[in-house]
Amino acid sequence: MIPFQILQRKIDDLRFRGFGGSAIKQHRAILHITLGKRNLVMALLLPLLFNIVLLTFLGPVLDLWHATFAFWQERIAPGSEVARETVDLGRYMLHFSYPVLGADLPSATMWWWTLSGCLLIFLLSLLISPNRFLPIAYIVRACVLIQLTALIYFLCWPTQFPYDASGYLANALTMALFLLFLVPWILGLTYYIFSFSLLQNAGLTALILGYFILALPMQYLMHAYALHYLSLLYLPLFYLVFGIFLDVMMFVALYSWGMSWRWGKSVA
Repeated sequence: MIPFQILQRKIDDLRFRGFGGSAIKQHRAILHITLGKRNLVMALLLPLLFNIVLLTFLGPVLDLWHATFAFWQERIAPGSEVARETVDLGRYMLHFSYPVLGADLPSATMWWWTLSGCLLIFLLSLLISPNRFLPIAYIVRACVLIQLTALIYFLCWPTQFPYDASGYLANALTMALFLLFLVPWILGLTYYIFSFSLLQNAGLTALILGYFILALPMQYLMHAYALHYLSLLYLPLFYLVFGIFLDVMMFVALYSWGMSWRWGKSVA
């Protein structure tokens, strides 16, 4: 081997070594996944099985939501109602409950208090350390920006706001129900394709579905309660940040935890 080729091999070897001389492994984000028959079958059949089970027990799930609303509304807002919403799915009619507490347009006092709070929170966000908590600062400032746009809207067009609390909650819970049926299929495309065992796949799916079944009614009951006392001024913030976006973030958190589990070799 001529000296030039020896030198070239040494240079190529140095390209894949860190500052301490250790080898740099290929990042898992660009590793190739070899899909075996077992992975593909599981990615198709397991989500379908969970959808069938969820559809079978959808009645008890919706009864649980209704009972949750009725129990807590009696304690936090006596005299409020639990309404029923019907969604026409063709051959199937979906009936579910949602809380009705009512929400008014913001008063001038509420508008000014909210503006003062936004400015104060923005100033406090400047004190957040950019070295350790920069993402938190971005999230806080994004929430402030959303709330400021709501303030401008209600200042300029207060009577033209096209939404009410009841319609918002009904639509939000409709999306939440569809999310329950989508969760297994999302996991089928992003989790089942890895070499986790059947028990791990089924366990993570059941865990995420169980969390949403319990958390969703409490989440939107909190929205109803807050809008009732804070006015419609906060509806855009709840919808954009503390609604389906928060649910997606919780899904990502639980999915990330599931990805940290040990897994075996793929079975072709």
